[in-house]
Amino acid sequence: MSPSPPLAYRPGLDAVRAVAILLVVIGHWASPPFPISVVGYLTFFVLSGYFISGIVWKQAVYVGGPGNWPRRLGIFYLRRAVRTLPPYYAALLLSALLPLATVHDYPGWFLVPVSNLLFYRLQHWGEGVGHFWTLAVDEQFYLLWPLLLTVVPRRLRWLALVAVAGLVFRLAWSWWVKPGFAFVLLPACLDMFAVGGMLRLAEHRPWLRRLAHPRWAALAWLAWAGLWAALRFAGADAAWLLLYPSAGSIPAALTLNWALHQPTRPASESRLQAALRWLGQRSYGFYLYHLLLPVFYQRAVFHLFPLNHPYGAGLRAFWLGPIPTVAVLTPLLLALSAASWTWLEAPLNRWKDRLAYYPA
Repeated sequence: MSPSPPLAYRPGLDAVRAVAILLVVIGHWASPPFPISVVGYLTFFVLSGYFISGIVWKQAVYVGGPGNWPRRLGIFYLRRAVRTLPPYYAALLLSALLPLATVHDYPGWFLVPVSNLLFYRLQHWGEGVGHFWTLAVDEQFYLLWPLLLTVVPRRLRWLALVAVAGLVFRLAWSWWVKPGFAFVLLPACLDMFAVGGMLRLAEHRPWLRRLAHPRWAALAWLAWAGLWAALRFAGADAAWLLLYPSAGSIPAALTLNWALHQPTRPASESRLQAALRWLGQRSYGFYLYHLLLPVFYQRAVFHLFPLNHPYGAGLRAFWLGPIPTVAVLTPLLLALSAASWTWLEAPLNRWKDRLAYYPA
């Protein structure tokens, strides 16, 4: 089999990934009043919709496609599994070794993975593994999307209907079935994935190229933040949980649109750009481990400074403060994500690229 030709490298996307993962980590570690972590995972979901839609259309990975479509569909699923599952299971193994109570009590839900359904069933997040719900939704999206694009025409208006269906599902499910945690179910995330597909379909159209400027993305995020402030002031937190994915998909798409229209091979890059590119490439490992480390760190602090120690309570309070926590955990997280990239993700990516959709 001949290797599949790689997509054109987009350094702007690595920068967006880096900023998105930093917002997720800051939001989960510092718990600010504004939901900055949501900005990160919204962007990742729209980016998944962009990439997977492009692969399905470019490689004809759908039922009834020309030629040997069952083989191409199998290759697609295998490539996705090779790219995402081994690093995920490595993080899951570390979660089991800590051990984390939720993984210990419900191991099957994480092995499949369908942890988003578990959190919906429990109506609360697991200790140190709450972020796994987005990974579960992504895996389910990989299974569904080629089948859905089999019946959905390659038109903006049809993808817009899919996006509306995601919003309608959240509203209907929360109204008639159960109001809490509906946003973790795959149908409730279809609007974000569909907007990514719309971006892939329209990225070369002149009207969208004219919007490829950071000011439009900034204005859209400000409008999204204004919606959050207005609903919070009105005490309508439940409405926010239903509306924020659809409303946030637009600024996320505009951000990615700006990144996509950056030069594919810049002549030179600053140190900041190089650092963002480095982190963006390793953002998957960064995401996998960022909630496991605080649990490990808290247990270590409690073990090192027992309350029967003369200064135990004060030392605990100091080391569990935000500044020492970030100072200790940041280099650990960087090391773990770098190790995941070097020993798992990069070798797997090279092997994945040898899985060709069409035989030589």
